[in-house]
Amino acid sequence: MKMFNSNKLCTVKILLVTTVLLLVIFIGVLVLSFVGMPLIVDDKIAHLLRLENNTEQWDRFKELPVPLKLKIFMFNVTNAEDVLNGATPILQEVGPYIYQEKITRNILSANAADDTITYQQKIQMTFNETESGDHKESDLVTIVNPVLLVLSQTTNILERFVVEGCLDRVMPKKYNKLFVTVDMKTAMLEGIEFAQISDNIGPACNIVRSKILEKTKPMRNVQRITSPSDPNTVTSLRFSFLQYKVRGPDGIYTLNRGIDDITQLGQIMQWNHYSELPFWGRQQSTNNETCSRVRGTDSTLYPPHITEKSTFDIFATDICRTVQIKYKGPGSYGGIDGYRFGVDETTLKPATASADDDCYCIQQTKGLKGEPTCWLNGVVDVFPCFGSPVLLSFPHFLYADESYLNGLVGVSKPNSSIHELYLLVEPNTGIPLQGVKRIQLNVVLRPVPYISYTEGLNSTLLPMLWIEEGVNLSPELIEKLNSMYFNVLKLVNGIKYALIAVFLAALFISTGFLIRKRYF
Repeated sequence: MKMFNSNKLCTVKILLVTTVLLLVIFIGVLVLSFVGMPLIVDDKIAHLLRLENNTEQWDRFKELPVPLKLKIFMFNVTNAEDVLNGATPILQEVGPYIYQEKITRNILSANAADDTITYQQKIQMTFNETESGDHKESDLVTIVNPVLLVLSQTTNILERFVVEGCLDRVMPKKYNKLFVTVDMKTAMLEGIEFAQISDNIGPACNIVRSKILEKTKPMRNVQRITSPSDPNTVTSLRFSFLQYKVRGPDGIYTLNRGIDDITQLGQIMQWNHYSELPFWGRQQSTNNETCSRVRGTDSTLYPPHITEKSTFDIFATDICRTVQIKYKGPGSYGGIDGYRFGVDETTLKPATASADDDCYCIQQTKGLKGEPTCWLNGVVDVFPCFGSPVLLSFPHFLYADESYLNGLVGVSKPNSSIHELYLLVEPNTGIPLQGVKRIQLNVVLRPVPYISYTEGLNSTLLPMLWIEEGVNLSPELIEKLNSMYFNVLKLVNGIKYALIAVFLAALFISTGFLIRKRYF
């Protein structure tokens, strides 16, 4: 009869206890790795990202550490005289003319009760001659005269007779025609001057000047020059495309700080103290949101923990509305992996052809035949935002109805890689790695009754320019973010999987010895 070995029993017990202990520890490591560590890391990230005074995030918010790059592409009309006689516009795209934008924010107040801050932002803009290369501010371009276009399309029949009769008195001679040739510096920042006070203007034309002052008052692109001795007296007006951006703050923002709820970080709650805008209808848009509600980020601040199912609303004061971007695929920048978000064919697509159902169909800029209209896919009326008959689209009518492009010569077919709005964001932290906003401004060319300088026009939608505003993280910021965020995440992941591997191996070894001792 075989005797039982007590030493073997002792060894089996020790191995059993060791194996159970290793199993418990292994389960603990799994819980710590996939529950505890993520919670610790998430809490650390939340503390680093939220807008709290005396933090680096606060300082970066008050003054963007990287200047934005603004690229201007103009559409030069090469056959202006022929267009006046019914020819199809032949356009030449010129640019980019590159400007640097420096953004600083002035914090007005903080409200702990609703976790918000209220601020204004100021933009400084300078022409970057080096990066613009052969494109100079002295370059001449021929464009439609925005002032005459507005006057022809926003005056009634009686006013048109008087306005046209006084054009040579209220407009400088070189600017009193529908197409004008100007240098880029004048068109962008200095402005086309008109409606100047003059002793020999005459009483009738003084009435016209007053009418012009009234019609252009809501236009954001018109600067009112006042008398040094009397600020209430307007001595002249100036039209420019970009001067309004540097003239003063673009409003008062109230946004979420992300202290109470990090998922709300950067969400704009109010603009100019209103949570709803007066520009759009209140019915639902295509994404089931009310067009008038202020929502979204300013495109510089996003919450962490982004997934492929995330969507972002970007609120842009330049166009007085929110644009939604969706996940488009993976990407990387500076060695950091990210998620790319962008627009698609549904972004500027109307809900229906009826103003009753589409809150962006405001029917203020009249159609090609002078009728109130809801515009086709890819084009949005922004009259109440600009104070003038301006239509918004993506560059080269990307994702827009083909008929718009077919009415022009010289404009290439759109290419999403160079004409699409996009954002590349690091998903764990929500930090933007790259971001580009691209938009095109268009006007309607059409004959207007009793306005002689329009009578020969063939109706078409005419692009004036498109703008790209973008930013890339600098190498210095990437290095800093790597040390603050991404290297920490890599280290945590390395420790996590190393612990799992070590205790899993130990568990297998202990289990193997236990089985061998117990049964062999």
